[in-house]
Amino acid sequence: MKNFSPVVLGVFALCAMGLWGCSQQKAGAINAKMRDLESRYAKLEEDFRTLYAAHEQDRAKLAQAEEQRSTAEAQKADLTAKLDSVIHERENFRKQITQRTQERDHAQTNLIQFHQDLKTLAGRIEAALNSNPPNTGATIIPASRRTQ
Repeated sequence: MKNFSPVVLGVFALCAMGLWGCSQQKAGAINAKMRDLESRYAKLEEDFRTLYAAHEQDRAKLAQAEEQRSTAEAQKADLTAKLDSVIHERENFRKQITQRTQERDHAQTNLIQFHQDLKTLAGRIEAALNSNPPNTGATIIPASRRTQ
């Protein structure tokens, strides 16, 4: 045993002290720490699954909202086109109403003038009848019966 060097003896003593130190630790403390870490890991995994499910739901809602937006934009474009055509029709109707009103006013003016002419003619006929002596023997034949 003379061949043992102090370095080998120091290494052997150090290993023995390490084994003794490891055996002195409380096994319950390590197990408790491992259970705590495992429970935290399980909770984090559960939180991750919950967040991932919420993320997928939000992604589906976003896709649905994008679809609704594109549908609404298409409807807006259709309504804008319809509005333009309705505005054009309205302007045409306004022009027609103005034209028809002018025609009506012109016809009414002509009718009033014709009415006044008829009154004047009726007055002249009455004056002629009152100025002619009655029963002169002249017969008046309407133009429609002259051919008979």
